Amino acid sequence: MKKNILFLSLIALPSFAFAEELIELPTIVVKADSQETDVTGKLKKKATLNILGEKDVMDTPFTIRSYSEQAIQDAHALSIMDVLRIDPSIRTTTNNGHLNENFSMRGFNVTWENYNLNGAYGMAPTGRVTTDILSSVTVLKGPNALIAGMSPAGAVGGVIIANTKRADRELSRVSANYDTEGYYKSGFDISRRFGEAQEFGARVSATYGQGEHVVKGMEDENVSAVIGLDWTTDQAKINLDAYSVSDKRDHGSPAMVSFSKLGKVLDAPDGKNNYFPNLHGRQSAQHIGVSGEYKILPNLKAIAGLGIAEQKYKGHIFGTRMIIEDAQGKASSQYYRVGSNYTNTTANLGLEGVFDTGALRHTVGVRADYLKSKKDAQIEQGPTPSQFFTNLYDPRNDGTQMPAEAPELVPQANNQFISYTLTDQITMLDDKLQFILGARYQDMDLKNPLTGIKYSKAKISPSVGVVAKPFGDDLSLYASYVEGLSEGATVNTLSDANYGQTFAPFQTKQYELGAKYQQGSWLHTLALYQIEKPSTLTDTTYRDPNNSAIKQITTDGAKTKSKGVEYGFSGNIIDNLIIWGNLAYIDVEYNKGALRGVNLSGKTVEGQPEFTAGLGLEYHLPVLDGFSVNARATYVDKQYLDNTNTLELPDYTLLDIGAKYATQIGGVGTTFRANIDNVTNEKYWAGVFQSGFATIGEGRTYKLGVTFDF
Repeated sequence: MKKNILFLSLIALPSFAFAEELIELPTIVVKADSQETDVTGKLKKKATLNILGEKDVMDTPFTIRSYSEQAIQDAHALSIMDVLRIDPSIRTTTNNGHLNENFSMRGFNVTWENYNLNGAYGMAPTGRVTTDILSSVTVLKGPNALIAGMSPAGAVGGVIIANTKRADRELSRVSANYDTEGYYKSGFDISRRFGEAQEFGARVSATYGQGEHVVKGMEDENVSAVIGLDWTTDQAKINLDAYSVSDKRDHGSPAMVSFSKLGKVLDAPDGKNNYFPNLHGRQSAQHIGVSGEYKILPNLKAIAGLGIAEQKYKGHIFGTRMIIEDAQGKASSQYYRVGSNYTNTTANLGLEGVFDTGALRHTVGVRADYLKSKKDAQIEQGPTPSQFFTNLYDPRNDGTQMPAEAPELVPQANNQFISYTLTDQITMLDDKLQFILGARYQDMDLKNPLTGIKYSKAKISPSVGVVAKPFGDDLSLYASYVEGLSEGATVNTLSDANYGQTFAPFQTKQYELGAKYQQGSWLHTLALYQIEKPSTLTDTTYRDPNNSAIKQITTDGAKTKSKGVEYGFSGNIIDNLIIWGNLAYIDVEYNKGALRGVNLSGKTVEGQPEFTAGLGLEYHLPVLDGFSVNARATYVDKQYLDNTNTLELPDYTLLDIGAKYATQIGGVGTTFRANIDNVTNEKYWAGVFQSGFATIGEGRTYKLGVTFDF
């Protein structure tokens, strides 16, 4: 397949007012595996934030969670969803084990199309991201066009950055994992540094998993491989990253359940039930990317990157739904056969310079980013099979046949995103006062070859942040204003007075205040925020006196407002006992809006619990070196199932326990891990997909794992 590669060039470069004494940029170094984390080892204290570079979390005026490789391993995390379960304020809008993983953060959806890989959109695998190719996962909560730009699908709830494995240390590892139903996964991970000054690095990792998984009878086969090569000196750094992943699923799928026909919510069923034993799905992705830095002068460096990704899926990836018809759980079911191929190309080019103006230190960055996304997809979501009936509590298959033919794939998107960003990071008073000033100019050119609809708009998104440390480095107080950007909607209903109109891009605004405190083993973070997201609303009572065919009008006057408080902490209660936790309160409602003539103003957004909390403990037994036990409890408040707030899902509490033992066997570093998720086998409704479909919570799951470090 022909690859279209765009080489970016900056027409004009900014001039920097250099001080008399040259100010050297930080030396480029290889990061060791022992990166600083909190006391749990799960949260990294630094994160790479694109144009802002690598920053300490204490120096950022945003809420950032960067989950380490240890967090991935300790949770037996197979995908990003398993990692983010550590934070109960991040809601999942698809079932655990679904081939598509979608989230909700601060009241707004972040779907799989919005994943960011190593700082670039469009490069992550389709559907879900396996942790086998990752070294860490970074989450920025809330919109942030300054750091990440406009996501391809316009998500503003947050930014999920998947960071692939790099040769940051010497490593020779073999691992094996086993889950309850019979799913087994094994793999290797090898990393080396070469050269007189260790300037060359190579890391190669591959895994294979197969077996019954998530629900009874559902078979998964997963293959992944990742390569990270680098050449690093004080003058320059070049990285090459590549991965290949594939998912093969047969004989089942997690289910989503509607109660709109029944008019009330029933008790949740066993999380291991398989309602679709005839279904299958396939998805795969490949990526290769090159990025680099070069120090032109001691206080001026250039950055550049280029990447391409191909993503495919087919089969029954989504749309596996049940519609409950009576109080005994009788249900009619439906599913879709779909397919899609993506080809995405990304590139970036920029400069970063450091200079002083009096007592102020400036770090100025200028950068251009480019994303080209082409998509072939089904014209419609495949033929739905003849209706078949099952039961929520006693699933059965009445011999229904699946669609015989896969849907035809046709070109449906040829989109181009170009943005230009300028930032100035200002520090003074020995870094006790810091400012981040910036703006991103986003230009989008969207085309649908199937419908002929074209969309070309541009918008500037400003941002400002301040960090103050009035009482020393242990306490930072911050405030920020950031924006997110989403594609403006096109009215495509013939009976609408504004048919054919495309609205300007929607700018989401977030205001955030917070504090971060670290002392000894303790780390505390507190954030208060408000987000305002505009969107369209449709008035179905509107009538045009001159045209009887007009029966509604769509405008861009709707708004959703989210307000909340988030608090996280970790530390040692005593030397061998670690505690960590997260608390979140959120109030997210339709501030102004209507759907199908129903006034939604003042209604709570569906799938948004008002309160969530998580508490974890880890105890290291002093009598057995290397052995620890842990437990985690998660509470999720009740949540509305629909946007009219007529159906409600009950609250629930989950308990997970685990143990870890690190030792030496024959001179080989060996770590055993054992976890039980949902110890009490709680039956619960986990969350909400779109408006009206409840996702079934995962049943009790046993997980075993072992790693050998040679």
